[in-house]
Amino acid sequence: MRRLVFLGTFLLALTLRLFDLQNHPVGFTPDEASFGYDAYSILKTGKDQWGQFLPLTLQSFGDYKLPLYTYLTIPSIATWGLNEFTVRLPNAVVGTLAVLATYLMVSVLIKDRRVAVLSAFLLAISPWHISLSRGAFEANLTTFFMPFGVWAFYKGLEKPRWMALAALAFGLNLFTYHSARLFTPLIILLLLWDRRTLLLHFKAGRKYGIAIAVLAIFIAAAAYAMLFSGAGSRGSDIAIFNPTDNWTGLADRRYEAVLAGVPDFIERIFSNKAVYVFKEFSQRYLSYLSSQFLFTQGAGEWTYGMIAGRGVLYLVELPFVLAALVSFVRRPNKFLGLVLLWLLLAPLPAALTKGPGYAGNRVAVMMPAIQVLSAYGALALWDVVQKRWSRHKVSCAWGSSLLSCYLAILLASLGFFLEDYYYHAPRDQAQAMLYGRKQAVELASQIENRYPQIIFSRSLSEPQIYVAFYKKWDPTDYQKQAQDWLRYKAEGRSFVDQLGQYNLGKFVFRTIQYEDGVNLGPSLLVGSVREFPPDAKLVNVVKTPNGQPLILIVYGKD
Repeated sequence: MRRLVFLGTFLLALTLRLFDLQNHPVGFTPDEASFGYDAYSILKTGKDQWGQFLPLTLQSFGDYKLPLYTYLTIPSIATWGLNEFTVRLPNAVVGTLAVLATYLMVSVLIKDRRVAVLSAFLLAISPWHISLSRGAFEANLTTFFMPFGVWAFYKGLEKPRWMALAALAFGLNLFTYHSARLFTPLIILLLLWDRRTLLLHFKAGRKYGIAIAVLAIFIAAAAYAMLFSGAGSRGSDIAIFNPTDNWTGLADRRYEAVLAGVPDFIERIFSNKAVYVFKEFSQRYLSYLSSQFLFTQGAGEWTYGMIAGRGVLYLVELPFVLAALVSFVRRPNKFLGLVLLWLLLAPLPAALTKGPGYAGNRVAVMMPAIQVLSAYGALALWDVVQKRWSRHKVSCAWGSSLLSCYLAILLASLGFFLEDYYYHAPRDQAQAMLYGRKQAVELASQIENRYPQIIFSRSLSEPQIYVAFYKKWDPTDYQKQAQDWLRYKAEGRSFVDQLGQYNLGKFVFRTIQYEDGVNLGPSLLVGSVREFPPDAKLVNVVKTPNGQPLILIVYGKD
């Protein structure tokens, strides 16, 4: 029976992640387009968009992404071509497999298969996991590789050949996302904590020699990428110990105190780098464990397909998470201890990074542990209720009714989420997910032969990748032209679209200053609404899902 229930859960997870995948989440971000075009470029030439052969780090726009998602995308692009569906498909598949990995992990960690089935079901219908599984969001990959690695690790304690599979899963996880790269070693150390002599004992070393070698190769490759391929610079750029204002805010605070009469040597006790970093870290860390993030507010931004203002867990799960915590306090056990330590370690990478906070992608490593905790608490509470009912000889029909009511509430919660996700979120999500770039490229391409140049505004955010993606630009030519764009580094800029002007064939990327009197000639201009006056000669317009003008295609001045 449980196998049938799990099969139904797996099929539900697959459906929730595949249905209308190319259109939801609305829009298509530059990162998604970059992952797809890099995969297309590697497929055609063996090199990424910058001409690097099988890179360990993707330079992308200057933000240095980890490469596994791109490599996973190559088969779908090779089969069905370069489009939104093929780029998002690997994540939908991996997200579905994460449900299976969760079931396997919990099954090997605890004898109660009910917890495994319910954990898998909660992950299958999780609004957090569904949202991250439906876009080309590499942060979601860890929700499969981590539980799969844990499952293989415990299988490997019984049969050593499985340990090599665990090493492979953890090694690949180092190349999924920056948070996962920091979190993976912590989980490995946690798994080895009560088996400290596992790798030190000579016989154990021989028994697990292949696994150790596999993991060592991945660690060496990750270290090389961080030191020599630019991934390390990305980490330092977004770290809280490298603030955007270069510590000027801290200096101003100290100066204000001195003006108010506080001796400088005393103010240095209160206003210094260590205090600043600790304060920022603690606030961010605790925010990710807060009820606001988990149950009410959710993600702070509409990016990554998330719905701002909606908790990453269903509100109905709150009592079950609390029940699990109470259960652990009363009767500590290794299973819950591992899950809780996982959850306590998970926010560490996100807490060390800058940004507005409540970043659902940066703490994706909390999954599936948070769903496992919720499932355990639900069943612990159910067992308590059953015992009391049996003690008072209450009919088991009441138990069935209560269980049916709980499942109905869960499914209703899923229904409300899906209604929000498909019918309301697109209106608010459109601009954050950079909706309209596809339409702009397609409309401009239909009439590009009439104009000697097509000028795309840099305000459209890395517009060159959209042109390359939707026009399926020859990667060999793209790589040649991208060599000129490397001057963004020499000019001390962080991203390609910060260059004054750069070209891809007849497509020019620059700031559009329509009213500055510059002769733009017989060109086609593509930019945001705010860049053109009302009397501009409109050729076409791209509108948001709610009908508001978003991107204008305008004839240039003569």
